[in-house]
Amino acid sequence: MRDKHRYKLSKLPRKSSMARVRNRDTGRPRSVVEFFRISRIVFRGLASRGSLMGIKKSSW
Repeated sequence: MRDKHRYKLSKLPRKSSMARVRNRDTGRPRSVVEFFRISRIVFRGLASRGSLMGIKKSSW
């Protein structure tokens, strides 16, 4: 039974593994906004342009 399941796992593509998924958009490994899964730099640019629904830049 173990060999049967190991065979099924070996037939899956490598990139389908959840352990290989990264929170990167531009190759930047740190400072990722987890909800959007993009870096803070890209997030700030999109938010200031109004491309993200429900997000707006606050100022006081």
